[in-house]
Amino acid sequence: MSANADRGRRGSAGSRSGGAHASARSGGAAGAQYGQGSGTAGPSVAPEHLLAIVDLLGRRYTLEVFWCLRGGSSSFRALAARVGAPESQLTQRVRELREAGLVEVDEVGEYRLTNHGRRLLGVVEPLAGWAEGWAALSPRQRVPRGSARQAADELGG
Repeated sequence: MSANADRGRRGSAGSRSGGAHASARSGGAAGAQYGQGSGTAGPSVAPEHLLAIVDLLGRRYTLEVFWCLRGGSSSFRALAARVGAPESQLTQRVRELREAGLVEVDEVGEYRLTNHGRRLLGVVEPLAGWAEGWAALSPRQRVPRGSARQAADELGG
């Protein structure tokens, strides 16, 4: 793994606590979190930009906020009511989405998706459809035929 990719991974993992944002603004290694890194990684490692967006959307309440905004703009209070997040966490998540360039404030002070946010929505909506079909599968249907796990299950161990 390249040193850049390794730094990006550590930056993403550390960002769950919120510590990477100061580094991202100052252009540090965690800056890759918002699309400022080199994006190069070995073939066996997920690209750091992909890791960064999955990390961002995987934070508590972030995907819910993003998903609520797919239908149009919304006030902070309306988002809070729909998402059910504590105001302090919702403030942090909206700030992170704005820093990532996915959400903006419109003329009347409501939040909406940016062009980049709408482009990402074009990727997330099909993923949501796939996830729905995947969730409908039984655990047994999710295991590929001939997998080591399937063999262990059949042998009782």
